[in-house]
Amino acid sequence: MVVDISRRTFLALGTGALAAYSPGIVRAVPDRLQHGFSPLGALRYAPGFTAFDYVDVAARKGGTMRFARMGAFQTLDTLHYPAQPPADVRLIYDRLIVASDDETASYYGALAESMAVADDFSVIAFRLHPGARWHSGEPVLAEDVVFTFESLKAEGAPFYRQAFRPLTLVAETEDRVVFLNDRLGDRDVVRRIATIPIHPSGFWRDRPSAEALTRPVGSGPYRVAEVDPPRRLVLERVPDYWGADLGVNRGRWNFDRLTFDYYRDADVALQAFAADAYDLRIEESPARWSSGYDGPALQTGEMLRTVSPTFAAGVLHGIVFNLRRRPLADRRVRLALTLAYDFDTVNQTLFAGGYQRFESVFGDTDLAATGPVTDGERSLLSASEDTISPDLLGDPDPLDGLPPAGSREALSQASRLLDEAGYPIRDGRRIDAADNTDLAFAVVSPSPLYEGPLTWIGRAWERLGVGLVRVRADPATASRQMLDRDFDLATLSWTPERLPGTAERLLWHSDLADAPNSYALSGIKSPSLDTAIEALETARAPTALRTAARAFDRTFRHACVMLPLWRDGTTRLAWWNRFERPAAEGEGLPPSPADRWWAKG
Repeated sequence: MVVDISRRTFLALGTGALAAYSPGIVRAVPDRLQHGFSPLGALRYAPGFTAFDYVDVAARKGGTMRFARMGAFQTLDTLHYPAQPPADVRLIYDRLIVASDDETASYYGALAESMAVADDFSVIAFRLHPGARWHSGEPVLAEDVVFTFESLKAEGAPFYRQAFRPLTLVAETEDRVVFLNDRLGDRDVVRRIATIPIHPSGFWRDRPSAEALTRPVGSGPYRVAEVDPPRRLVLERVPDYWGADLGVNRGRWNFDRLTFDYYRDADVALQAFAADAYDLRIEESPARWSSGYDGPALQTGEMLRTVSPTFAAGVLHGIVFNLRRRPLADRRVRLALTLAYDFDTVNQTLFAGGYQRFESVFGDTDLAATGPVTDGERSLLSASEDTISPDLLGDPDPLDGLPPAGSREALSQASRLLDEAGYPIRDGRRIDAADNTDLAFAVVSPSPLYEGPLTWIGRAWERLGVGLVRVRADPATASRQMLDRDFDLATLSWTPERLPGTAERLLWHSDLADAPNSYALSGIKSPSLDTAIEALETARAPTALRTAARAFDRTFRHACVMLPLWRDGTTRLAWWNRFERPAAEGEGLPPSPADRWWAKG
C-alpha cells in the first residue's frame, strides 16, 4: 500500500531541510540532493561521470553469452517467498542506486537521479530519474518503489523481512520517495536499499497469472525472451533501454542474449562445458579445478583459465552450532568438536590444497584482529554488559596454546573437555550423563559441497565417541529446516562485505536469535558480540571501522559458535576464448562477465 504524505508534511526537496514525521521523531535530511553517496567520505566519481573506470566504454555490442547454473527454478516470481525464481531474472529490473566496484562503499543513481542521506541515517530521500521507463513505455513512479518495498517486507524472502524491518517508505510525490529508518546510525541501510530490484506495481499488484509471469515487465537492460522451468532462462537486451547512457551503465550489458541452463549435477555440468555447451564456468571445487580442465582446448588456447582474488575476505564456510540444543550451549562441547577438525588434511585430501584456512572472519584484510586486544577494542567491548574473558584479551584464535587441531594431542584435549562438560565415555560411546543417551548431532546441509568434509568430520568425531548424523534433504527442504531451527548443526557459507554490518547482524545479533525464520541460526545471545556488531553498523571513518571489525572478529572467534571449515578467497574462472574483457580484470579486479565482457568481432 502506498503511503502518501501531504506536502505540508514535507518541505520541498532541494529547497530546504526535509522534515519527515514519524511518531515521536522529527528527522532532518540535508537539503542538497547529490548524484551519489558514501558513508566513508568522498566519492570517486563526480557528477555527470561518463562511466566507471573498470569498464570499457568502447565494448562491442552484440552476440550471446551462455551460462550454466546449478539446481532448478520454479517461477519468475521475484517478490514472494517461498517462490524459487532464477537469480538472473533480476537483471530485468533496475535498482534505485548502484554500487561501484572500485570503492569500498559508494553508491550512484540509477533509477534515482539524486539522493540525500541524513547524518544519522534516519531519513534517506531519492528523486527518481525523469527518463526512467518500464519496458512497456510507462514511467517508473514513486508508487512502484513503495509497492516493491512493502511487498518484499511483508511477503519476500526472510532476508528482506529482517533487513527492512526498521524501515518505512513514503511517497512524497510521483518522483520522490523517502525511507524512514528507526535504527539511528545504521550506516549500512544505504547498501540494503541498493539490493532492491524495483518492480512495476501495475503488473504485480493483483498477482499476475502464470502466463503473464512468463514475460514479467521490468525497467532494466534485459527482458525475458524464453523461459522453460526448471531448466532454462533466456534474456535479451532491450534495444531502447532507457538507462543505457547513464554513467553507471556505459560499457556494460553488452551481449544481445544471455542464456542460463540449469544442471543438477556439477560433474555433468563440467562435462557439458568441456563439450562447449556453454561459454563460461566459475569453478567452486579446487579438486575439479586442478584436474577437470586438462585437454587439447586448454593447450591450444581455445579455452582459457584464470584465478582472481576476491574482494575482502572471500567466502567463509563453516558448521553452525545450534546453541538452543542443550549440549551445544556449552562452549566446552563446541570447542572439543572444533579441536577434532584437521583443516590441512581435509584441504589436501579433498580439495587439492585449494582453500585457505578460515582464521579471521575478515581474511587477510586490515579488518582482521591480530595479537592482544588493542586499547580501542578493549574500550569498545568494555561498554557491553559482558564480563570480558581474559582469553579474549590475548590472541584472537580460541585454539591458541592448544594442540594442533586434529592431532592426537588435540583429540585428547577434546576428550577431557567433553568429560568436564558431563559427557563421559561408556562402552565406547559418549553419553549425556543427564539422561543416559548417546551424544550425537544431526547436521543439515543444502549443498553437496560439504559431503566430503562431513564424512571426514564424522569419522574424527567417532574417535571421540560422538555421533554425526547427516540429514538427507533437497536444498529447499534443508534451507527450510535451517530457518525453522530444526537442526543441531547446519553448514553455512557467509561472505563478509567490504563494509560489514548487515550480514553480521542478521546472522549473529541477539535481537534476531528468537525471531521466527531469521538467519540467526546459532541463537547466540552475547552482549559483547552485539556491541561489536552495532559499532560495525555505525562506523563512519576507517579507524572506527577497523576497531569495530577487529572487536567483532575477536569476539566471534572466541564464542566458538561456528566450526570454521575453510575460506575461499579466489574466483576460478574458465571460458571459451571468444570474448574480450576490460583491462581492469586482467589487473586483478574480480571478473563480472555478464555485465562487463563482450563478444569478439
